[in-house]
Amino acid sequence: MSNARLIFDSPERNADLYYATRFTAPDDILFLERQGKRYLILSDLEYERGRKEAKGVRIFSLAEWQEKAKRARQEPNSIGVIATLLTAFKIKKITVPRSTAFYLVDGLRKKSFKVESGTHPFCPERIFKTPQEKKWMVEAQRMTFRSFRVAEDILRQSKIRRGLLYWKGKVLTSERVRFEMEKFLLAQNFQPVFSAIVAGGRQACDPHCIGSGPLRPHQAIIIDCFPRSARTRFYGDATRTFCKGKAPPELKKQYAAVQFAQEMAIAKIKAGINGKTIHRAIQKHFERSGFPTKKIGGKKQGFIHGTGHGIGLEIHEEPTRISGVNFKLKKGHVVTVEPGLYYYKTGGVRLEDIVYVTGRGCEVLANYPKRLEIP
Repeated sequence: MSNARLIFDSPERNADLYYATRFTAPDDILFLERQGKRYLILSDLEYERGRKEAKGVRIFSLAEWQEKAKRARQEPNSIGVIATLLTAFKIKKITVPRSTAFYLVDGLRKKSFKVESGTHPFCPERIFKTPQEKKWMVEAQRMTFRSFRVAEDILRQSKIRRGLLYWKGKVLTSERVRFEMEKFLLAQNFQPVFSAIVAGGRQACDPHCIGSGPLRPHQAIIIDCFPRSARTRFYGDATRTFCKGKAPPELKKQYAAVQFAQEMAIAKIKAGINGKTIHRAIQKHFERSGFPTKKIGGKKQGFIHGTGHGIGLEIHEEPTRISGVNFKLKKGHVVTVEPGLYYYKTGGVRLEDIVYVTGRGCEVLANYPKRLEIP
């Protein structure tokens, strides 16, 4: 008897399944890895395409295994097919991703298979980016910044009237800027899997608020965009903070503190450093600069999130991080660097770039100017 690794999920949802097969489909498909060999079981709907597109796997027909399940007196459903497959391969123990549905784990255990949770990510090698994957991420980040140019041009062209911004004769809204950015990205074969953030004023103090309604002059506007390449499936991710018109002095001071924090973090990043050390250095910098993190008016304000997260085939790619959690960065990791400060009185400020960790430091993957005021 031998054990094996098994995934039953949609590669559209499961980055490990796509990484292992380079095949994508909207429905759940079955992947089995045993003794260094990999197999995909596909329905008639996906079978021929899988034979052409999937990499490094042998393709089996789901219909054939459903017939085998019936002959083995198993239900021809997912649990019955998996049980029949495992029995045929003399497998009694399997390792599955932690995201595996409970009904599947429970059903297989009832059939006397031992089911254990695997590492996260299930394919741990994917957190170390190859030279080709690094190039794909540079491409994604450059495209992200091209969408920022679209947004900045709109803000630059907009007119200030009666406390609002007008663009092409209409009140400029978060929705309009987001639409123009995402329209551009779609035309470049990049998918806005998650809505871009275009949040002004108090909305910018909630880091994941995508923003809505009219944008106003003389206040912070956070733009955070994270598109995915439809061709490579790798993400870009960047944030800039803009102000159309004159920024108040306190907002300028807040912006300068965040920019210094990001530059300091990037200078500290290298293989072997603990991300927690960098995160704490930023916290101390903000405290010394007069920007404490505390409850104000019953709401937590200041630096209220981590400094950075891993990114690749997922927008938040565990376990890589720069935060209050112990995690040592290694050569080949790709991580965001995005300190921010959020105060309801002055607004939110965040700056974000992606870096590739090397033995002696890090490389910023593509660049875009950091400038607060847009005349």
